[in-house]
Amino acid sequence: MYTYKAKLNRVIDGDTVNLTIDLGFRLTYTANCRLAGINAPEMNTEEGKVSKVALIQMLPTEFTIESTGLDKYGRPVVRIGNINDKMVEGGYATKY
Repeated sequence: MYTYKAKLNRVIDGDTVNLTIDLGFRLTYTANCRLAGINAPEMNTEEGKVSKVALIQMLPTEFTIESTGLDKYGRPVVRIGNINDKMVEGGYATKY
């Protein structure tokens, strides 16, 4: 597992965010990142829209992430502090 500083660009849905990740040595990588271990409802549902708003309200603009690798679509899979767990505890996502 790797730890990086990251900046939030936008929340795509309840389990996907676009981040600029600081790789060190003045190198950055911008990518859509999947939140590890959770699955949020799709955006075409009312629950999906509520989940996205909840994630927006929980996230600061800058934070530290832990990357666990890539998903099957090549997106980084990340943990953002305890945000992943809070999404499940709040009923905005399910464990995946």
